[in-house]
Amino acid sequence: MDLATLGRNIARVRRHQNLTQENVAFDLEISKTAYSKIERGETNISFLRLVQIADYFHVDISEFVKGSTSDIDLQELARNIAQIKSDIHSIKTAMEI
Repeated sequence: MDLATLGRNIARVRRHQNLTQENVAFDLEISKTAYSKIERGETNISFLRLVQIADYFHVDISEFVKGSTSDIDLQELARNIAQIKSDIHSIKTAMEI
């Protein structure tokens, strides 16, 4: 998992709970800048900090480390499109024989 995806997932949970970065940073006793960098995926995050954030939001860590559903859907769609293109090519080739 890359840091950008991790950060997007943390931000998604925060927004879902209608909290600001400033509120979360204050409650976690870190600077708003440091917390903002976590959400933007611009800094490494320790496992202990990840546990602290998950506890704060009352979610399981898996909420942060799983890929986003939209990313999975787009990847599946891309694979389906590639398969359809391959099938069309095969059909055209077979028709030319």
